[in-house]
Amino acid sequence: MRKLLTAMSTIVWKVVRKINCVYTGQPAELLEQRLYFDEHVPDVGLPYRVLARKCSQATECNLAGYSCRWAYTNPGRDPFTEQRD
Repeated sequence: MRKLLTAMSTIVWKVVRKINCVYTGQPAELLEQRLYFDEHVPDVGLPYRVLARKCSQATECNLAGYSCRWAYTNPGRDPFTEQRD
């Protein structure tokens, strides 16, 4: 987990889901870049805000031409929601 500290918050990449990718046959991780607030922020339900999401295999899938949301080639196809553990 890589951390980037700011004056009032902490930013980390966190693994939120792991699957065996149906396209590559390899393990893949869905990661979220989270901003954790150092102070209580009113009207925010979670103690963090999601800034970005990415797949650990996105570059490989994109180069191989796999049709997937995380390879940035098909926003309607998401193996992390299609495949349940």
